[in-house]
Amino acid sequence: MGTATVASTLAHMAEGCTCMRDLKLLHAHAFRTRLHDHAVVLGKLFRFAAVSPFGDLRYAHRMFDQMPHPTAFFYNTLIRAHSHSQTASLSSLFFNLMRQNDVAPDQFSFAFLLKSRSRTTPLSLTHQNDVHGAVLKFGFCRHLHVQNGLIHLYANRGMTLFARRVFEDVLQLGLEVDVVSWSGLLVAHVKAGELDVARRVFDEMPQRDVVSWTTMLSGYSQARRPREALELFREMRHAGVWPDEVTMVSIVSACSGLGDVETGRMVHQFVEENGFGWMVALCNALVDMYGKCGCLEEAWRVFHQMKRRSLITWNTMLTVCANHGNADDAFRLFEWMVCSGVVPDSVTLLALLVAYAHKGLVDEGIMLFERMERDYGVVPRIEHYGAVVDTLGRAGRLQEAYDLLTNIPVPCNDVVWGALLGACRIHGDVNMGEKVIKKLLELKPDEGGYYILLRDIYVAAGQTVEANEMRQAIVVRMEFSIFAFCHYIVKTGQQLSNWNCKAMVRPSVHCWLLSCSHGILHISDFCHYIVETGQQLRHLEWLKKLVR
Repeated sequence: MGTATVASTLAHMAEGCTCMRDLKLLHAHAFRTRLHDHAVVLGKLFRFAAVSPFGDLRYAHRMFDQMPHPTAFFYNTLIRAHSHSQTASLSSLFFNLMRQNDVAPDQFSFAFLLKSRSRTTPLSLTHQNDVHGAVLKFGFCRHLHVQNGLIHLYANRGMTLFARRVFEDVLQLGLEVDVVSWSGLLVAHVKAGELDVARRVFDEMPQRDVVSWTTMLSGYSQARRPREALELFREMRHAGVWPDEVTMVSIVSACSGLGDVETGRMVHQFVEENGFGWMVALCNALVDMYGKCGCLEEAWRVFHQMKRRSLITWNTMLTVCANHGNADDAFRLFEWMVCSGVVPDSVTLLALLVAYAHKGLVDEGIMLFERMERDYGVVPRIEHYGAVVDTLGRAGRLQEAYDLLTNIPVPCNDVVWGALLGACRIHGDVNMGEKVIKKLLELKPDEGGYYILLRDIYVAAGQTVEANEMRQAIVVRMEFSIFAFCHYIVKTGQQLSNWNCKAMVRPSVHCWLLSCSHGILHISDFCHYIVETGQQLRHLEWLKKLVR
């Protein structure tokens, strides 16, 4: 058999290779027949080892190290392989090595490099601009897929100005932008949290693929705008675009956000009927949705039907059990999880701490908290401290909770101190409540709601004098803020919705208004009254009469 025939046979067999064992046999045969340096044979073998799901990137590296003068194809293959791996940053290393060895990069070099850069955290803006400069230097600005790579590089950072500038440069060069270009611009605005601008871009797109629809849906879902997400999904189905796994996860999340279990059940039925049920991430989202909607039987049913479970699956079901007070189910599930060989993480242990709190197993919860790092290698975070404070607070062990928070080694926040203040109110502990208030005001000095809670603690403890003094202090504290707000409304003549008013008024003012009105007042009614009458509320008593 001639050399050319052997080479052709080896190349053909390498293309049909399905495992590394077969590839190594072919590679050994190539050495025996002196075809290990044959460009086509070596290229087929190398590509399988580097980029196939059944390949071995380390073996590809060893092959690369044995090449005396690798061509751009072999550099590009390694850059591409790392761009899809957990070591995306190594793509830049091989690109730089390529240039040091005087191998000219081509458009594929830049396409793969830009993909890897979009998946890594930039060291600085210069770190991103250097690859952009290299694209211009080597003259690849007229290659649309390279420009699309640049758009997505900036888009994944949420750098809308840079992404739009590249998009406009493409148009000025006379190139015809495609759906990938538009999707990059859409991603940029979604990542930047500019959803209204993103929606305008979406509506302007001449054509949309599933990626475009899913990007907009995910943006709405992650921004807690579930109604818009569900409405867009209906438009997507009407347009005949078939959803993928990411689309369905976003829709299930939107149902969770709304607490809309009926729509969630319809989505679940769609998932089952259209063959999405094997997707672990989607089933995890369904478990979470049913749990948040209070449908525990259906959450368990989805969990038991799953043939494969990830750590997230176990954590989601554990969290559902813990949040609904089903501590015994959570403990049994944890034992099952550990016996299945799944290693717990910080989310797992947080769910267990919540379960201990609901069950009233204070000492057991503290024991778990103390051995988190030793037994599981998990360093407690602020949420773990919050769960322990909640456990101690429910049991009335307020001093222990206070001591824990005053010696906390991680940055504390107002949420955990607020939980302790709530426990002080439940147990009527005035002295501890006063100490906690001081801590809270150090963290959030403008939050008036804490004063109101302390006043309620005084009332619950029968200390009416202190309660009246606190109420008067709240009135004096809020007077200036309310006058300033009234002046703004009169000056601008704004007709504000209740939601917008809440966003504009300092939280302390909002709390005071609700306190004065016993929860009846709608701030928007108050604003509309001021606008209609043009009344400058110069005396606080007028406001008290207005809010009844």
